[in-house]
Amino acid sequence: MIKKGYRLSFSHLIFYISTFIIATQLWAIWRQSSHSYFSHGPRSWEFDADVHDNVHTLSHHQCDAAFPKLYHSLDQAVSRRQGRKVHGQDIEISEGRCMLRVMIYHGELFVVSSGKPEECYVTNGNERERILGTLAQIDRALTTSPISDPSVPNIEFSLSLDDLPRRSKSKGTFFGYTRKEGREYNDIWMMPNYAYWSWNYTHAPSWNTIRREIEQRETQLPWAKKDPRVVWRGKIKMAKLRKELVRVSEGKPWSDIKPVVINNASDPHTKDVMNLREFCGYKYTVQTEGTSYSGRLKYLQLCRSALITHPLEWQEFHTHLMRLAGPDVNYIEASENFGNLESAIEYYRTHDDEAEQIAKNSYETFSRRYLTPAAVTCYWRRLFWSWASVQGYEPQLYAPDKDGNMVMRATPWTAFAANWPTDPSIIP
Repeated sequence: MIKKGYRLSFSHLIFYISTFIIATQLWAIWRQSSHSYFSHGPRSWEFDADVHDNVHTLSHHQCDAAFPKLYHSLDQAVSRRQGRKVHGQDIEISEGRCMLRVMIYHGELFVVSSGKPEECYVTNGNERERILGTLAQIDRALTTSPISDPSVPNIEFSLSLDDLPRRSKSKGTFFGYTRKEGREYNDIWMMPNYAYWSWNYTHAPSWNTIRREIEQRETQLPWAKKDPRVVWRGKIKMAKLRKELVRVSEGKPWSDIKPVVINNASDPHTKDVMNLREFCGYKYTVQTEGTSYSGRLKYLQLCRSALITHPLEWQEFHTHLMRLAGPDVNYIEASENFGNLESAIEYYRTHDDEAEQIAKNSYETFSRRYLTPAAVTCYWRRLFWSWASVQGYEPQLYAPDKDGNMVMRATPWTAFAANWPTDPSIIP
């Protein structure tokens, strides 16, 4: 209210009107931005799989809002340290043991040491695919980090490319694709498998490509039209439980379970090899571990099918999200030797709606959220920050040589990738 005797000048009137207009415009802009992708607060943004599944620039807040249950293994890894810091001697690697030592320095990825990766003895001989697929994911997580977040800190760590991480090194702290429970594995920090970049061995040229193709197949094949049998393919020599699976299902009308042999045209089982995409045409898929974890699991979880597995011994970064009971149940657990598989199938054949709900829950949990490319990148960045919280020293990119000159003690990953397995430092 204007005081008595106070006369409102024309200039004051213009000022008040201008202020009102500006405030109104700012309010409208704020309301609009609260629903924008670029908003950084979790309360004003929601994950939409159809829009954000392949977006790698989500902020910390958006990653938390989209994937709140994703980081369980990292929280555990930090907790197990109990305040103990990681130092240089803890991440030393041995040559020829399927390991890399890398550094993130000012947002750039470097390879400190690769041992002798050409001597790595991983099962499929695909060490190049493992090395480049893992490093490429790390680089993508770095280069897509949004400017709204703090810069990724300088960190140095080692990682194992092997299916058995403790075969790489019996002691020490490093990243691995898998781990088991127990003190022996307490210092293994889980990272996403290399196939989240590419796995040509299984005809999966990129993770997003096979996700897209499976999703297209699922839209064309509703549950009622899927093959009602149980499907599995695999090498039985890798584990006794696989032999048991084939034995208990042989000749059963509910079974499309067959052993396969790869790259041997003379073997009759070669004809039974299936493309990963074909598994989604069945109502029931079976997952089995082999040397350790199974690379097949994540692909089966892309299907809208009811996954059946024996009790898992080996963990991956996302397996804590598997639910055996409750409203979010997303898989069926068989006994260790699959002795109860037939009775389980008989039950679900008469309770088809329950099996369909399990399949739907699995699809929504993994294909539509926690195994999207966006989720994998969010996990990598959280892994960097979690590791930084326990790192007990500041990594140095430069160190003096024998003549006292300061030289880089690591190779940019771009040069490493372009020239692997040749040491880039000796290329003229």
